Amino acid sequence: MASVNLKKEQIRTGRIIGTNHMDRVKENDTRSHSNKNINPELSSGNFHVGCESFKEAMDNAEKRLKEVDKVLPPKRLKKDRIEVLLVNIPCPREITEQGKTKEFFNKVNDCMKDYFGEKNWHGMEIHVDEVHGYYDRNKHQECMSLEHAHGVATPFVEGKGVNAKGFMTKANLSRATQVVDEMCLKEFGVSYRTYQDPQHKSIEELKSETNIARNELQRVVDIQNKMIDENRDTILKQTDKMAENQMEIMEQDEIIQDMRSENRSLQTANDKLRTENESLRTALDFKTKDFETAKSKCSQYFNEMKKLKSNISKLLKSQEIELANLQNLTKNNADLQNLISNEQNRIEDARDYLELDNADDFDYER
Repeated sequence: MASVNLKKEQIRTGRIIGTNHMDRVKENDTRSHSNKNINPELSSGNFHVGCESFKEAMDNAEKRLKEVDKVLPPKRLKKDRIEVLLVNIPCPREITEQGKTKEFFNKVNDCMKDYFGEKNWHGMEIHVDEVHGYYDRNKHQECMSLEHAHGVATPFVEGKGVNAKGFMTKANLSRATQVVDEMCLKEFGVSYRTYQDPQHKSIEELKSETNIARNELQRVVDIQNKMIDENRDTILKQTDKMAENQMEIMEQDEIIQDMRSENRSLQTANDKLRTENESLRTALDFKTKDFETAKSKCSQYFNEMKKLKSNISKLLKSQEIELANLQNLTKNNADLQNLISNEQNRIEDARDYLELDNADDFDYER
């Protein structure tokens, strides 16, 4: 299964490994590697996370060792003392196929800081140029290796200092894979554990097994050819049946993979819909509150309009009464004007009469 593997080493050995195998980030790397499956054309795609180079990671591991030994020196300084852990971390194929290798290893870097302690994790180099085929004797088929990281860590134990034996307990080793598995499920929706038998083999061991398996396969083929010559019809029928079964198994496997992929897509869509539903629910709550506020204001405005309408009706009625009074006053004023006019006429008549009486030719003696 995909798992985090820890290998115990000395600083000196780690540096040798770094010199021969690491810091391979250029296409024109002229070093001779024991692994003939390295593709130099892909070496420029190799990268580092948590450090600038594998050499820098080893230098930091040596500094950390000296720093801890000053405070918590070992009781006995053995010649073969384990001073550093080389951590091999493969990237699940599904994540690689999604084009998220760098994102995955950035998250792994954070996991390793939490797992070892930030001072005890010194970074890693990621190799994407070692992808090759090998024969899996458990699956009985050709498989492809995974893109992977080579990390450097100090096996620090609280109260004991640098102590690989105290660090590499069964529970602690299991937790290394567990923290990455939890991260994978949370961040990528992919399980880091495939629940298949672990390989725990070096590339050389895998190649050796591949060669042995191929030789064994060739021997079986020779025997089968001999059997075919002896009993061709029966073997042909059995071969056809086996081919059909193999095809059916492959088809079923593809269906299962499609169903898993569809399930992950549906789960992602479901999470998205759940988030959108929560957003809509929140927006609806805000709209409901706004509606209730507007309704309350509308009711208030309606009551105020009703009061205003009543006041206007009263004012109009009052104005009608005042207008009637004004009309009465106007009528009375017209009567007074007529009366005044009549009185003025009567006075004029009286004045004319008086003027006639006072005329010069009037004979007062008569």
